[in-house]
Amino acid sequence: MRLESQIADIHGAGAEVVALSVNDDVRQAGMAERWKLNNIKMASDAGGESILQPLGLFDPDDRGGIALPAMIVVGPDGTEAYRYNGRDFADRTTDDDVMAAVRGLNLDGIDPDPWVPTASVPDDLSGFFPVGRYAAYFAGNKFAAIAIGGRLPDKETAGIAREHRLMAEASLEAFEQLNS
Repeated sequence: MRLESQIADIHGAGAEVVALSVNDDVRQAGMAERWKLNNIKMASDAGGESILQPLGLFDPDDRGGIALPAMIVVGPDGTEAYRYNGRDFADRTTDDDVMAAVRGLNLDGIDPDPWVPTASVPDDLSGFFPVGRYAAYFAGNKFAAIAIGGRLPDKETAGIAREHRLMAEASLEAFEQLNS
């Protein structure tokens, strides 16, 4: 969602966003519908065998196998210009780092068509993070990171708490922007 809120800048820098997970096309469509992700192309790698495992971005032990959080910026020639591997399900890179890598490719801006799911979303689809809980979840994350960061004795681990607080703040800002 944070990248969806910055899609004009991303497209202006000549890039597109593809979200890859182990979810099937129906769950991808449900996620896109729930979060109004019209400009994030969603792709499925069920079992993680085609893309996620070869990239080292698959955890076979969590919930029967899930994608690990990561951000990869790939140049037009297929080389990685930037990679961030999250340490756990809540670890994300900063938007500034991603945008710096995208801008560093020096590409012309693009105007791609919005992404349209290939699957219909059934009325009874459940299991996605409800929109109504989003703000409370990230506000809780933010204040927990502040509290924990204040208790940590060394700068390195306090820095991890600070990173998490900044991620939560950026997520809340994007949520407010997309829902205003």
